[in-house]
Amino acid sequence: MNKAIPILLAIIVVILLAGGGYLIFQNQKLAKQLVKEESGPSSISLPQTSPSPSIAPSPSQSTKLTLKDIQENIKAAINSRNYQALIGYMKTPKVNFIIMSSSCCEPTTPDDAATKLDYIKDGVPFDFDQNTTLVKNLKAKNERLTNAYIGLSQNKEQLVAFTIDASNQITQIEVSVSYKLYNQ
Repeated sequence: MNKAIPILLAIIVVILLAGGGYLIFQNQKLAKQLVKEESGPSSISLPQTSPSPSIAPSPSQSTKLTLKDIQENIKAAINSRNYQALIGYMKTPKVNFIIMSSSCCEPTTPDDAATKLDYIKDGVPFDFDQNTTLVKNLKAKNERLTNAYIGLSQNKEQLVAFTIDASNQITQIEVSVSYKLYNQ
């Protein structure tokens, strides 16, 4: 009986190490896939995004939209998961796209940025009330978010933030799996 306990403990340790190794391997595999999607999917995403740019740029090109209009369109696009609708409001040829606490991403095309917004799809619906204490704290304590239009998931912790320039174009998009990563 006494010999069985160390053998059982050794088996449990081996199983835990194997499980941990498997999880680390899967995490690395997912990270590599994200990097590949960052650099390579432009040819893949173009067919998916080609119908949307013809819809989104038309309103922004035909009439000058106010900041409030842009913000309302962002809110509607995010909450309907119609990220392609945002392409017409993004600065061309490149927009900054940041995934918090990762080395992702280089400035990217509006098409790719819209595709990468899938990162926050599980957080829908988002609350874009800029007057909440949490949003005010995030803006006060994080330089990149100071002038951003921030949305927080209503059922999870995801964050999406849009920086809009003086000409009412989106110049930067930042996403996070959790607003808590900003060390409020």
